[in-house]
Amino acid sequence: MIGSHVLRPVIDAATAMANTLALQLAGHIAYTGLLAIFPFLIFLASLAGFLGVYVDSIAGVNAVFGMLPTDVARTLKPVINEVLRTQDGGLLTLGLLGALWVASNAFDALRIALNAAYEFDEPRPWWLMKLGSIGAVVIGGIVFILLSVLIIFGPLIWKGILYISPLSQEDRWAYSLLRYSLASTLLFLTVLALHRWLPGHRMRFRALLPGALATTVLWLAGASLFSLYVANLGNYSATYGSLGGVIITLLFFYISAVLFIFGAELNAALLRCKGVPPPAEAVA
Repeated sequence: MIGSHVLRPVIDAATAMANTLALQLAGHIAYTGLLAIFPFLIFLASLAGFLGVYVDSIAGVNAVFGMLPTDVARTLKPVINEVLRTQDGGLLTLGLLGALWVASNAFDALRIALNAAYEFDEPRPWWLMKLGSIGAVVIGGIVFILLSVLIIFGPLIWKGILYISPLSQEDRWAYSLLRYSLASTLLFLTVLALHRWLPGHRMRFRALLPGALATTVLWLAGASLFSLYVANLGNYSATYGSLGGVIITLLFFYISAVLFIFGAELNAALLRCKGVPPPAEAVA
């Protein structure tokens, strides 16, 4: 009986994705997300240079690679480092405004998917939604820089802890566990924030928690499984040649988008099982 209560929302969410344009929207998110990475990094480098924490932002970007599948990180890292190195730290230039606009398209795609999953009508005019997406890029950049500063100080804090209370080699795994726990928590909070503030209506956090948690857990597991698949089964270089790395990256983005939409569909399915509509407030 308990199993049926657990499985029914999952099956309903998967069925909803199969019967709607969710999988097509995932492809749109993957495409716009891949295009948005580099404009976002241009903005990030300019903002970091303006604030005088450029080195910290690079450390934050390198830390992100630790959570990505090896082949995806290997494809993106050289290009991303090149983009970061060529930025001069100038702020509010015409090119930077263009980068903000392109980067905001990824948030537009996420908003469309969330509105579709929750069956929300969008009450806001297009220009207000675009301003919201650009604001999300700016806020994301600021938060990323702040977290990058913490990444710089993290090893120093850990050395201080070891100086006060030395740990054996067998206990050093605690540092890695702490890092991945913090990264997982950050991922969960990011997904939760996107569900809360991107759609045309605001849902209560309590109604958003299951889907955000499911997306986080599935993404962490999926990233590991994807690495194993590419390493042992997927020979994309034989099919796509030098574009193999790009195809692998795009496929990973697509899987990530599917898991993100599934989280929203799961929330909607849970509400349908309870027989109540999404508890939403219209965004002014």
